[in-house]
Amino acid sequence: MKIVRCRHCCVLVALLIMQGVASGQTTTRLQAEKLFVEAQKSLSRGDTESAESLLMKALQKDSGFTSAVWQLAQIYESRGQLAHARELLLRGLTLEPEATWAREKLAQLEKALTRQLLLEAERFMSEKQYDLAIPKLSLYLGIRPYDPVPLIRLGRCHLALGNLETAKEYLTQAFERDPTDSQVTALLTEIEERIEIGSVRTLVERARDILTEYSPGREAEARTALKAVLAKEPDHAWAREKMREIELLSAKREQPEERDEDEQPLAGRIETVKSIRGPLSRAVRTVVDKLFVILLAVAAVLLAFNLRRHLERRTYPLQGSISLIPILDIVSLLNGNLKTGRLIIMSSESRGELFFDKGEIVHARWKQHDGKKAFQAILAQTSGRYMFSNRLPNIRYTISEPLSLLLLSKKSDEETNRSRNESTDKRRPVTTAP
Repeated sequence: MKIVRCRHCCVLVALLIMQGVASGQTTTRLQAEKLFVEAQKSLSRGDTESAESLLMKALQKDSGFTSAVWQLAQIYESRGQLAHARELLLRGLTLEPEATWAREKLAQLEKALTRQLLLEAERFMSEKQYDLAIPKLSLYLGIRPYDPVPLIRLGRCHLALGNLETAKEYLTQAFERDPTDSQVTALLTEIEERIEIGSVRTLVERARDILTEYSPGREAEARTALKAVLAKEPDHAWAREKMREIELLSAKREQPEERDEDEQPLAGRIETVKSIRGPLSRAVRTVVDKLFVILLAVAAVLLAFNLRRHLERRTYPLQGSISLIPILDIVSLLNGNLKTGRLIIMSSESRGELFFDKGEIVHARWKQHDGKKAFQAILAQTSGRYMFSNRLPNIRYTISEPLSLLLLSKKSDEETNRSRNESTDKRRPVTTAP
């Protein structure tokens, strides 16, 4: 008895659950229907955006509410959103396969949609925006999978983008659907040529990499790489030239001993020539050995001669004749202007030099004398020429007194000499005529 009661209880619970589910489905459908009615009111007012929102809410309440699906598809079609309208029609036909009117509508819509997609794709292709044309053509191909038109267009787009293998795949499918299309045949031929060229270029690059680090140990590898290029393109000039170079290098490495044998007679002849050299040959070698020293001496003489001529022709900032301007006046001028340099005096007796440092005489040179004696001898010159150079060479300072003291000492020396001469004259006996 207890078991029978339990079974009755279970059946009763199941019925109650099913009734609750049915009542829940009824509730969602009622809500969806109310939203649908509101959407119709919005459409009557021309408010498609509000109607679209209400229909979307109705489908959220009840995804199997086909009336909302059909109505929403019509809204998208009226806006020109044909792809969205097509998706909704396909969804509605999944729910109601027997809706023949929807199938007819779908066929009409797909015809218009494919035309629209093709026009948009061709516009993008004419603008060379191939990446934007490809999605349009892919959608076209999804609607018409056996139509060669989107396949040809997709092949051209990928060919322009350099996707040769993808372009070849699409055009091969187009050729299978229509083998008589000459355009497809020409495009496939172009792709094959470009793939071939690309493979040759890849092989050439690989051969170049090997030859960049070429060594005798990589000869076999380099030959293999070049042969691969020539197998693809037998007339490839670069590959042929490199192959000839490798063969020449290999031939030279294989003949070192033969070259030594050929050179041996020449070495013998050289020894024979050396053995017959006589005294004349030794004299010639001596002259050759000394030739560098001789040439160096000649160059030194010529350099000295040119330097002397240059000095003779050189112009100085101060130069002139001593007969016109006394040496003392020239010295005073250089002292007053604080000049630094060398005053050269050339007379018939000799050549002298006075060296100035900021106007003061620091060294003098005349014949074999230096210092004050040379200075006094130079001041005694009354004829000749003088030249002043602003450059002071490295010299030994032999005079430390300023010019004023030098002149005073010169004056005192002259007076002493004069008085000495006078006293000598007084001591001389006076002779009278008989």
